[in-house]
Amino acid sequence: MVVRTAPIRRTGATPPIAPVSGRPTASAYPLDRPYPGCPPVQAIERFFRNYAVFSGRASRSEFWWPMLMTGIAETALGALATMSDIGVFDAIQGVLSLALLIPSLAVSVRRLHDINLNGAWLIPFAGLTVLGSALSVMGAMAALLVLFLVPDAVRQGFDFILLGSVITVVAGIAYAVCMAWPSNPDGARFDKPRR
Repeated sequence: MVVRTAPIRRTGATPPIAPVSGRPTASAYPLDRPYPGCPPVQAIERFFRNYAVFSGRASRSEFWWPMLMTGIAETALGALATMSDIGVFDAIQGVLSLALLIPSLAVSVRRLHDINLNGAWLIPFAGLTVLGSALSVMGAMAALLVLFLVPDAVRQGFDFILLGSVITVVAGIAYAVCMAWPSNPDGARFDKPRR
């Protein structure tokens, strides 16, 4: 059997190029839907375009690429602040941290939605981190204030530092493991089309 096809016309215009991987382009994934396997540049773009959007879902790559970018930026600014005598890098790091707080919380909530958990699950992670940090600071203050006066209080201060550090590390590990879970199709219940 011979199949006839229409002749190809040469008009001088170049035909559209299909993606090499056979995957849909970024425009095929609306901002309120997860983009599985999102490349780094698109993930960071979606991170900022969904700046304060707490509804919908975010894929693992939409979560992890911006978190990596944020971590690298914060580490670099912290290193520069440590090496320099002027406090401009500390100020820039503080402003950056505040500017990225809302989108970081938003992408975390959307990531929880993608694994079919309510965004309220972010509260225990944040609460345990704050509790651990507070215990560490209180322990350090207690150890420093009574360093030369009461040796037993110094030991208790270091115990508080250790306890706070353990709580913070465990909360951080639990958060990272939760954010690394694969997508759950039932998370579509959190999708709300945008206007």
